[in-house]
Amino acid sequence: MAINICILRNEAPDSGDNWLHACENRGLKADVIDLCTVDAIDRVAEGKYDLCLTWPPGLLEAQKSIYDEKLYHIANVLKIPCFPSFQECFIYENKKSAAAYFQASGIPHPKTWVFCYYKDAEVFANKCTFPIVAKTAIGAAGTGVKILKNRRELITYIRAAFKGKGIKRRFGPNRNTGSPKKWLTKAINSPGYLKFKIKQYLAINHYAQAGYVIFQEYIEHNYEWRVVRIGDSFFAHKKIKVADKASGGKVKEFGFPPYAVLDFVEGLCDKHDLNCVCIDLFESPRGYLVNEAQCVFGIPYKYLSKVEDDVGRFRKIEGEWTFEKGDFTKNEACDLKLEVALRLFSEKSTSSIN
Repeated sequence: MAINICILRNEAPDSGDNWLHACENRGLKADVIDLCTVDAIDRVAEGKYDLCLTWPPGLLEAQKSIYDEKLYHIANVLKIPCFPSFQECFIYENKKSAAAYFQASGIPHPKTWVFCYYKDAEVFANKCTFPIVAKTAIGAAGTGVKILKNRRELITYIRAAFKGKGIKRRFGPNRNTGSPKKWLTKAINSPGYLKFKIKQYLAINHYAQAGYVIFQEYIEHNYEWRVVRIGDSFFAHKKIKVADKASGGKVKEFGFPPYAVLDFVEGLCDKHDLNCVCIDLFESPRGYLVNEAQCVFGIPYKYLSKVEDDVGRFRKIEGEWTFEKGDFTKNEACDLKLEVALRLFSEKSTSSIN
């Protein structure tokens, strides 16, 4: 069956490339549309697409809002199936939305407060316990996250957000997870890429989050579990805490995770229809707590799971978790993602016919 595919990229010119390569690897044609452009909705409607492959922005809040708003109408008004889904995209790099989603869905998570009024934040500052985690709504790999250790630091943060110049994030590339050599090589070989990234970093530096604050209870931890679900494929490893954060660090620990970790994520994803998502978990006296859920995630070592010397994935076969050797994350896992997207599309098409 022929399928008409559209890749909905973000403002980064190369953000649709991995999807495009995945389609080419399967002999499929696909159009690429920048969803942040003014005529994007018209072009999607005119294209009469069967499936949209998404790649939401994760650096600038303005572009993220525009992408999410347009994707909502593509999924719910034009009723075009999207992968990752609108819901998965909406909670990606939007910590306000994610906190509300976890709360509304009954997903266990660290207690989170989003204050839109200065007085409410001030009252909170006078009664909360420390340390407390402050987060910006957008910001991957630990950027925008601060551990506030006393009331003076918290009050200063609140005043900056409501009465000062706002809260800014890190300027420039991630020096914790990124490779300066790799970044420099890519920049030298592609002047257009360098120009775009500098423009992007300047835009991030110019923007300051103001008018609201996001706080989260601090969960004592030495590591976070990172579990990725793509269809029936699962990947897992530990992100080891460096200084006071596990997010954004290079130190990983691989191996076969406890069955309970995989069972928890599988149950959560099945219940809430999450098919392409990266879940970060804390272990706590209250059980597993979801710190974040992202549909776009990095693969810094070119793999996400490794048992002894073999890379691979975890799958539940006949009720038992099994490790399968193989490279399942090539092309930023987009080959695997496309396989799952096409299978889900086929299942829904068959279901609607029947």
